[in-house]
Amino acid sequence: MIKDKIVKGAFGFGIGTGISRVLGLVREIVFAHLFGAGMVMDAFRVAFRIPNLLRDLLAEGTLTPAFLPVFSDYKIHKSKEETIKFVSLVLGGILIITGGITLIGIVFAPLWVKLIAFGFTGDKFLLTVKLTRILFPFLIFISISALVMGILNFFNHFFTTGVAPCWFNIAIITLGLLLAPKLGIVSIALGALLGGILQVIYQLPLLKKEGYAPFPKFKFTQDVKRVLLLMLPIAIGYGAVKINVVVNTLIASFLADGAISWLSYAFRLMWLPVGVIGVALANVALPFASKEISHNNQKRFKETINTSILYGILLAIPVSIGLWFFAQPICKIIYQHGHFKVLDSIATSQAVKFYCIGIPGLILARIIATGFYALKDTKTPMKVSFITVGVNLICALTLIRILDFKGIALAASISNLVNAVILGLLFKKKITSITTTEVTESKER
Repeated sequence: MIKDKIVKGAFGFGIGTGISRVLGLVREIVFAHLFGAGMVMDAFRVAFRIPNLLRDLLAEGTLTPAFLPVFSDYKIHKSKEETIKFVSLVLGGILIITGGITLIGIVFAPLWVKLIAFGFTGDKFLLTVKLTRILFPFLIFISISALVMGILNFFNHFFTTGVAPCWFNIAIITLGLLLAPKLGIVSIALGALLGGILQVIYQLPLLKKEGYAPFPKFKFTQDVKRVLLLMLPIAIGYGAVKINVVVNTLIASFLADGAISWLSYAFRLMWLPVGVIGVALANVALPFASKEISHNNQKRFKETINTSILYGILLAIPVSIGLWFFAQPICKIIYQHGHFKVLDSIATSQAVKFYCIGIPGLILARIIATGFYALKDTKTPMKVSFITVGVNLICALTLIRILDFKGIALAASISNLVNAVILGLLFKKKITSITTTEVTESKER
């Protein structure tokens, strides 16, 4: 049954992701212990946010949902040789695109820093530029990893793809602890770059075992362009959503030192359940839903998405409530060490409370968007994302006057809930249309 497959897949991916998220928290503890929540940590947060934003536009958030439905069509309807060639061509295209963006990113790093953190000046600005240049090549390796992840998810290797980001956290933690006394925050940037490389290497043996370890081919064929065209609306949609991050960072850069870090530490705590629940359900639902669409089985497709949504609701709400009530003791236990003081712990826990209001919205939006992507409809989530940008901007500018940095967290939550509600209504309309089409075609036959 599809329910059993989703539960089994989500459990495997969730366990892998959970291990990764725990290591992510350990990473944040190391950050807090070594660098606290001051100027140096703010510089790294902004520097990493730039390539990480592009990662969402070109890697897991965009490449995987655009690539996997087309890969599913190839796998089911064409030969293995044709499928391998297709993967090689997509890999080559991704290398050309990310390589070019990385080069531009390194050369024009001062401009990107100014755009995302206009309030940074002096040594804070120069350090952020330096870290940005070190971190930009991370984009290339994480995009390759996203392509590999899509293939492995198709073959139900959910635990492997879920646990792969552990290597990113392991590299940062290790280099940070070993090299921070000599290199300072640069050690963390080098660790992030190494982590991206290790994340790819870890998945390659299993990819080879499945018979898909292709060398890149550099030619933009019709099907490669098809993937890129599917990616474009997703990238624009993600870009629109990530504008919220840029806007919120820009606003926070004018606040007191530590505001960006408090929000980042809080976001990490909030993102733990989202990663374990929402990302797991979305990543598992996509290959199953794509296979059903490739087999033209609309009934099982709807069952796949609806089951994932139900599980998302049942898990998201109690998690949000629990995180709200236990935000302060959790922040104290996890972060309050070394240079991370009591004030930092209190401020972070306040941000956590306002962030966790939006957890159900984040989880459900990811799952519902998966349904659109499996249908190769990448434009609808993009259009909805533009609405959420406006909602976030209005709320952030309004609430910051009342709640200071906490208003930024609440604005993000409100926009996430709005995103989920609109997507849900539109998806309901779309699957109703599919059902109507099935009935009409059945009568005609």
